[in-house]
Amino acid sequence: MVVAVVLVAGVAGGLWWVRGVGDPAGDGGRAGAWATAGVAQVEEFARVRVPEGAGEVRQAYRRGFQDDQAWLSFRLPSGAEAGFLAGLRVTAVPVVPTDGGSLGEVAAEGFRKAGAPDPRQAGALRTGGFVAEPLPGHSKRLAATVWVAAEPDGGSRVWVYAMDAP
Repeated sequence: MVVAVVLVAGVAGGLWWVRGVGDPAGDGGRAGAWATAGVAQVEEFARVRVPEGAGEVRQAYRRGFQDDQAWLSFRLPSGAEAGFLAGLRVTAVPVVPTDGGSLGEVAAEGFRKAGAPDPRQAGALRTGGFVAEPLPGHSKRLAATVWVAAEPDGGSRVWVYAMDAP
């Protein structure tokens, strides 16, 4: 009897974690909650500005227990990629196909949530990253990864994943 009670309590606790804490409702203000965030808020957090003339802008933001995360994706017109990367001081290097170019499931999940195309399906990806100092009033630096893929019409698709980190 005691074993059954412990087993039921364990299962119930696991379900509570998965449904409540592990994936809380959006805009709940709790750790792990997806937040409604405009492009300007995501740009500020990620330290990446969507260039003039970019289209198909998608963004997502999640509050974490210790670290917040932001995802930003957009499409650059032909000829705009070099200037965009130079402005970030990022050099994009080819992604090794076997490692996904550091594009793990967490990053892919955010791009899906934002409604952006999956970078892993984009073909030849290039990647780069940067670390930024804390924003005023924040105590953590920011780490960001940028992925870029050429599109058939000469434009480029950009994906940015940013997370504040100690």
